[in-house]
Amino acid sequence: MSGKKILLLVLVLTLGKLVCAAPRDTLSVMVYNLLFYGHYTSFCTPVNNNTDDKDQYLKTIIDHTLPDILAVNEMGPDPALAGRILDNVMNTGGRTAYSHATYTNTANSGLVNMLFFNTEKVGLHDEAVVASLLRDINLYSLYYNDPQLAHGADTIFMHMMVAHLKAGSSSADQQLRLQETQSVMNYIQQNDLTGNVFFMGDFNMNSSFDQAYQELTYHVNESIRFHDPINKPGVWYNNPDMAFYHTQSTRTGDHECFVTGGLDDRYDQILATLDVMEGFRGLFYIEDTYKTVGQDGYRFNQSLINPPNHSEPPDVINALYNMSDHLPVKLRLGVTDIISELPEAPVAAPNIRPIIVPGQRMELMVEDYTGDITIEVVTVQGTSMLYKTIGINSLPYQIQVDISAFPAGVYFARIHAGGGTPVIKKFIVP
Repeated sequence: MSGKKILLLVLVLTLGKLVCAAPRDTLSVMVYNLLFYGHYTSFCTPVNNNTDDKDQYLKTIIDHTLPDILAVNEMGPDPALAGRILDNVMNTGGRTAYSHATYTNTANSGLVNMLFFNTEKVGLHDEAVVASLLRDINLYSLYYNDPQLAHGADTIFMHMMVAHLKAGSSSADQQLRLQETQSVMNYIQQNDLTGNVFFMGDFNMNSSFDQAYQELTYHVNESIRFHDPINKPGVWYNNPDMAFYHTQSTRTGDHECFVTGGLDDRYDQILATLDVMEGFRGLFYIEDTYKTVGQDGYRFNQSLINPPNHSEPPDVINALYNMSDHLPVKLRLGVTDIISELPEAPVAAPNIRPIIVPGQRMELMVEDYTGDITIEVVTVQGTSMLYKTIGINSLPYQIQVDISAFPAGVYFARIHAGGGTPVIKKFIVP
């Protein structure tokens, strides 16, 4: 809008940080340790961990969860295995849109990571190996695949770091995990990797006090720290208070391949940057969607199937029990078309009369612009409460938005005029 100036001001009782508007779309993200998929050893054999059987179990799980982005640990060291999962699991039952990232194994490990993604939702922009002290830690940079969604010349980008950190609780094990996460944070800082960044995988940590976890979540550079979407710090291992979040082990008794002893570890996690948690860069974590699939909170030191588990359909519970000694973790992301907030309109500008009548109406003034203005009001959970387009044909123009029927709470108004960047403001209904 060259030569035109838009002065939009919504009165707020408390000016808040930017959050997303109601999601235009959602993305499902899941991480899963596949337990020696396609890699036979002296203890994980074709008899007790058969890959053909695992394909069927994994297909049942994917048919049920349908992740748009699936990160996996413990795939065997054979590039063909990614194609096998794609053909036998992901692109089955009429699905054809899944693809996978590039196989890497610079650490020459017996177990590798892989990423599968729904190309109808996201595309692969770039890949890198962030560290390879024990196993590769992979970075997969994706973009939201919607030709109608544009921010300047770009779309929404998201960076998925996938890791399978060192197992064990000895001092040496903890030190190696710390070195791995230090490598990750150094890479992020040196490469100025900001925005929608995720760190996910099998962390092999017993508590949030593990130095490696502290490195991720309390890094000296606050702007690159990761956050736990469910905010459950503390001792996870063998703690009944954390039973709802435990991801390993699905079995009790004896098994040569599967770790046994019942569910008492929170090894598998998805962490996200503040930009994701607050919705600053076009994506936001949808509250209460972080979930350990198959976990009902009644599994502490018990198997996935005993006592009976009704958290998922019986065939899914059976597949989870037989597929791996880990449970997958998933969450959902909301997609918006908001990247950043316009600078505040000067309060001293002429003809700006910000007014709010608590619980009744919100007012704003438009000057020096004619055309359509769209106003949307959403809750902090992203629920749209109002959406309207108003044609401005005379100046100055005062807009009144009726909020008298809104329940008490915090709301966000999204105001979009012409092709300009939307303005987001916060207000409170007492």
